[in-house]
Amino acid sequence: MLLFQNKIPRKLKISLLSLSVLSLVIIGASSVSAENTTYNVDTIVDLSSPDINLTILSGSVATSVVVGTGSVVVTVPASGVFTITSSDRYFDFSGETGFGIINNTCINPSLQTLRITAPVGSSQTITITLGASACSPGSGGGGGSSSSTPSTPAIPVTPAPTEVVPVIVTPVTPVVVPIVAPTTPSQTQYALGTKVLKLGSKGDAVKELQRFLNDKLKLGLVIDGRLGAKTIAVIKKWQKSQGLDPDGLIGPDTKAIMNADTTTTSTPSTSTGSYN
Repeated sequence: MLLFQNKIPRKLKISLLSLSVLSLVIIGASSVSAENTTYNVDTIVDLSSPDINLTILSGSVATSVVVGTGSVVVTVPASGVFTITSSDRYFDFSGETGFGIINNTCINPSLQTLRITAPVGSSQTITITLGASACSPGSGGGGGSSSSTPSTPAIPVTPAPTEVVPVIVTPVTPVVVPIVAPTTPSQTQYALGTKVLKLGSKGDAVKELQRFLNDKLKLGLVIDGRLGAKTIAVIKKWQKSQGLDPDGLIGPDTKAIMNADTTTTSTPSTSTGSYN
C-alpha cells in the first residue's frame, strides 16, 4: 500500500502544454534538455480532457515528458525507472520496445500504478492514456512489457479515443520541472586579534592573516605566523583595491573589511592575478 502523507506534491496545471524536462542540476554541471532528470518530489499533472490528476512519483527518471489534453508521452533513459499513478482511471499504454519491463497494477484502495523500467542500453518512449473506468483492487499486470486491465466488468467497456494535441512551448514561457539545490556560502571568520599587525609581527593573529590571504588571494603562503616584507607589499595592493590607505598596517578598518568578505564562496576574485 502506498503512503503519500509525508510527501508534498507540486501541482503542474497543464492543458495543452509540452514539457521539455531539463536535467537535474548538480553543482558544477550545466543544464541541457537532453540529459536525465530525477523527480525529487511527487509531481501532479492535471489533464484537461478528461479533467483528471495524475501523479509522477518521487524518484522517477525521464529525459522528456510531453502532456496532451488526455495523454502523457514519456521518454525513460536506459535502465531508468518512471512511475505514474491515478486514483481515477486505469492506464492504457503503447510504444514499448526491446526488453524493458512495464508493470501496470491496481493497488488498494483503487490506485492505478504504471511503472516503466527501460532496458539496459536503450531508452523507452511510452504513450500513456486513460481507460474509461477506475481500477479495482486485485487486477493488475506484471513485467515483460505487458499491461494490466481493470477487473472484468459485467459489460466490457471500450475506452473512447483520446485526442493528443501537443503544443510546443516557446522560450518565453518554459516549464522547468527540475529542482536545483541551493548553494550555502562559507561563514569563515578570521581571528585577527585586536593589535595592529605590521612588518615583523608574529603569532596566531599573523597565521590567521596568512590564512585569509591564501583563501581569498590564493597566494600559497606558508602558515608560519611571521609577517614579512613580500606579504606586506601584497597587503598594500589589497588595501588600495578596497579603498583603504595602503599603509601596510592591518588595523581595525582593514580587519573589518577582511572579515566582511568571509560570507562569500571561496571562488577566487577576478583581480587576484596581480597578487601572485
